[in-house]
This record gives sequence, structure tokens and C-alpha cells, in this order.
Amino acid sequence: MRRVLLTLILCAQSASMSAASGLAVFHTASFGGSRSVSLSLAEGAVSRDPAFDFDVVITLSEFDGGGAVLYRDGGRHKASVRCVSPATVRINSTDYPIDVSARPGTDWKHDLWAALCNAPVS
Repeated sequence: MRRVLLTLILCAQSASMSAASGLAVFHTASFGGSRSVSLSLAEGAVSRDPAFDFDVVITLSEFDGGGAVLYRDGGRHKASVRCVSPATVRINSTDYPIDVSARPGTDWKHDLWAALCNAPVS
């Protein structure tokens, strides 16, 4: 049941973000105030691997201080996310443990996990 709810949330999030402007930004890092890099969810689905909850595709964009796009990475960076303990983000074949108590913005992998696993349910 939890997987069904999470899938519905992810689909609703993706649909609303696509309608709004495109991608769902889950992490932004600023560099010297004049540039920032945003990581976004481009795609997401229930994971094919039963040890994980989601398989996602991440994109990267760089912006200047005024919000103009300086660079948009054309790559499709895949990751898998496990919501339950032990919370994990897998990139390629490497598993990264997630400190679920970390503050938002501290680590992009935590922010990816939080965007998918802490989505509000109503």
C-alpha cells in the first residue's frame, strides 16, 4: 500500500511540475552568490529492484545570479532510492547511506531522499 501511495505522489508531483515549468528541483547549491547549480527530478517510477522504492533520473542545470541558464547537462543520471531503514541512495552500483536527521540542503543525496520519501500525504 505504501508503494502505491508513494507512486501516486511521485506521479502527481511530476505532473504538476511538468505543467508549471519542467523539472522538480530537489537541491540547489550556490557558489559565490553569482552562480548556482540545481539538481532536478526528470523522471521517476517504482523501482524494479525490490530493495528500493524509486528509480529516478536526475538532471543538472547551472544558473547565473539573475536566474538565466548558463548550462544544462544533457546527461541522464540514474539513481535508486530506498525510503525505509536503512535509508539509501544508489548511484551506479554504489550505495550511499542517508542520515535522515540531516538538515535540508546539507547533502544532495539527502535532499533527493527527502523529496521522494518525505512527500506529504493527504
